[in-house]
Amino acid sequence: MNTNGPPTLAVAAEEPARLLVVDDIEMNCDLMTLQLQRHGYRVSATSSGADALARVEAEHFDLLLLDIRMPGMDGLEALRRLRENHSALNLPVIMVTADAMEESVVEAMQIGANDYLVKPLSMPVAVARIEAQLTLQRMAGIKDDLVRFASHDLKKPLLVMMDMAQTLKQDLQPGQPVIQDNLDVLQMLLDTGHNMQRVISGFLDRESLRQGQIEPMHHAVDINGPVQSAIDGNRDYAASKGITLTGQLGDALPRVQANDFRLLQIMDNLIGNALKFSPQGSSVTVRTAVDGETQVCVEVIDSGPGLRDEDFPLLFVKHARLSNHPTGNETSTGVGLALCKQLIKMDNGHIGARNNPQGGATFWIRLPLH
Repeated sequence: MNTNGPPTLAVAAEEPARLLVVDDIEMNCDLMTLQLQRHGYRVSATSSGADALARVEAEHFDLLLLDIRMPGMDGLEALRRLRENHSALNLPVIMVTADAMEESVVEAMQIGANDYLVKPLSMPVAVARIEAQLTLQRMAGIKDDLVRFASHDLKKPLLVMMDMAQTLKQDLQPGQPVIQDNLDVLQMLLDTGHNMQRVISGFLDRESLRQGQIEPMHHAVDINGPVQSAIDGNRDYAASKGITLTGQLGDALPRVQANDFRLLQIMDNLIGNALKFSPQGSSVTVRTAVDGETQVCVEVIDSGPGLRDEDFPLLFVKHARLSNHPTGNETSTGVGLALCKQLIKMDNGHIGARNNPQGGATFWIRLPLH
């Protein structure tokens, strides 16, 4: 199976926080950068408020350390402009001042600063305050994940269950015999409920894993099982959009060392995304095969518009907005692919994407053999 194309974009589920230091004195930038890097942060630096604004719009940062006194655009004006597009929860800003300028600090807090530090920095205090803001940011992220989880992973199966329950209510009349079709619908209702239980348990396990409370579970998995389940679970969605969904699953594949629940979530997201962005009358194909001697690969191949060059760096970034839009007026939260990246990393796998020569795009995952 050909898996050439853009390099793997998967990264660790919890990356070191990325900070931006803004100070017009180069020595201060260098010193803070070095000290913060020693504490495990990824640190960038710039010497002006205007450049800081441009960097924030072009790159992702978890927190800013912003000097108040700077020539040109000072820290207060830079903060004022930052808060037009970035909330205090999404982008914490800690002001840095050479002295305890009470009026400036009060004004900064009123504009939307999260905290402040006085130079020369006490690094233990600085790290404690940085971590306090990052913890609040992570808690807000968990809340966002919960909203996304309820709307994305639970909404679709709940709608399916309600539709099946309504069908049973109409067909099952007092005194009438139960026909096989109704028994089949009842079994589908139970299966969907069991799948939702697995999804909820998996979400809670993932949050515990993020907090370091449990270890990721791996075992020998026949990858065709969760892949086929994801295909079956998306057939009605494909049919509603007039898209042909087919599986080309390899025979007698060696088992992979993974978690079948996480694989089901990944495949459901990848197949659902392919259907979401594919036009009516197109096709989506899911393939599994051995890739070399040490991996199994799954590909989800669509015949949609494909990806632009500027899309690739954003593919697996949470809440990123790509150039394509859903073809059936579906909503797109920009979290599905980021979740896939997080989940596949837990199973020591990789994820990536490429454009197809004949049009459309292919999203793939690779997992190590058992």
